Amino acid sequence: MALPRLIAFDLDATLWYPEMYMLDGPPFKPGRCPHGRPGVIDRSGNAVGLIGDSWSILHELHSDKKWADTEIAYVSRTDMPKWAAQCLSMLKLDSGVSLHDLAHHHEIYPGSKRTHFRRIHERTGIPYEEMLFFDDMHWNIEDCSGLGVCSVYAPRGLRADVWRKGLAEYARRHGN
Repeated sequence: MALPRLIAFDLDATLWYPEMYMLDGPPFKPGRCPHGRPGVIDRSGNAVGLIGDSWSILHELHSDKKWADTEIAYVSRTDMPKWAAQCLSMLKLDSGVSLHDLAHHHEIYPGSKRTHFRRIHERTGIPYEEMLFFDDMHWNIEDCSGLGVCSVYAPRGLRADVWRKGLAEYARRHGN
């Protein structure tokens, strides 16, 4: 099966919840989410944590050798990029690697997702057609699909069924 050269994830409501704008801000500290996984706690005690099957999928991307040649990107339009960066640095997989360090590219700032992908493409030379993208906002999916990115709608966050659907669609587009 063909594997993407780059997999990009939106953050808010795709990988984690609550969204950055819903938080009360720093100082942040490590903690636990209501479901028991590691999380990040804001100054008011709100816990940010990975949702759906994000934890296991990110763990697979980090630990399974079949993904060794695939780059990871975060593409987020948040108005709170510093908060997102702090959360990414504090959230760690079981191996101890932070979500920040897991990714090769961090395009986290207000603006168009098309701009995020253009910048990644310009830096890496990876064709848009060799990228796979997950987002909970349908209009971002439509926008990035126009570039040629295999874009997958994840309305309830990154879940195993959405992950499999994305991989299958990517493989289909590449003749597998």
